[in-house]
Amino acid sequence: MKYYQKALYDEMTSFYLITSDDEGEELGRIRSLMGSLVRKARRTISPQGDDKVRIHQLLQLFYGDWGFYCDPEHYFESDNLYLLDVLETRKGMPVSLGAILLYLADSLNLPLYPVNFPTQLILRAEVGDEVAFIDPWNGHYVSQDFLQKLYEGAFGFGYELSEEELVPAETRELLNRFRQLAKNALIRENHNDQAYKFIDVLLRYNPEDPYEIRDRGLVLAQMGCYHAASEDLQYFIDQCPQDPTTLLLTAQMAELKQNYHEIH
Repeated sequence: MKYYQKALYDEMTSFYLITSDDEGEELGRIRSLMGSLVRKARRTISPQGDDKVRIHQLLQLFYGDWGFYCDPEHYFESDNLYLLDVLETRKGMPVSLGAILLYLADSLNLPLYPVNFPTQLILRAEVGDEVAFIDPWNGHYVSQDFLQKLYEGAFGFGYELSEEELVPAETRELLNRFRQLAKNALIRENHNDQAYKFIDVLLRYNPEDPYEIRDRGLVLAQMGCYHAASEDLQYFIDQCPQDPTTLLLTAQMAELKQNYHEIH
């Protein structure tokens, strides 16, 4: 069964449609910009060449000629997750640039796949019996030794990176990770209406997920809906008494209830 390389791009489109203020009016613009990139890539990269050469040509085109890049000063901003912003400014983060690269790879029939690496998205190129890894931050090839150092940076010295953690990502895990990243960016930036709409959609997949309900409660609190917020947070406290955030939320509950009574 062929790996669906456009899944992450499709999820970014869904995120845009759920949370954008223009209610999808710019979707045609997104399709036009992406279609233009596909056509340019097909004109530049021969379908007959060696896949290693063709992948290198795609990276050169994407990061060199087109100038896509990651800005370390604005790395976690939600704008980096909106396709229209990324396509127009050529600025994103590894997951959004990786999603566009994977879309292009699918259009060019190139063997590029996402790896759900702990620190960020990594791309995996498979040509014959050879495997190489690419950092979508800048399009550079990275060694397994480099990935091992990143892994130890995330988990601690001595932790060994296994081969299983470098295989192409399961689509569901990949999309769930994007959803959490996007949701956290919206909450952090106090984009409360968009965050609430996005969490509401996520809860359709699992209506009793205590972590999504907790995050909805946090958003409701930021919106001043203290009674509804306290109900959501209390649900999380009851369901996850051992979670590290439970103690902090318990302390905040009294303040939420006080705010509710002051308003009423």
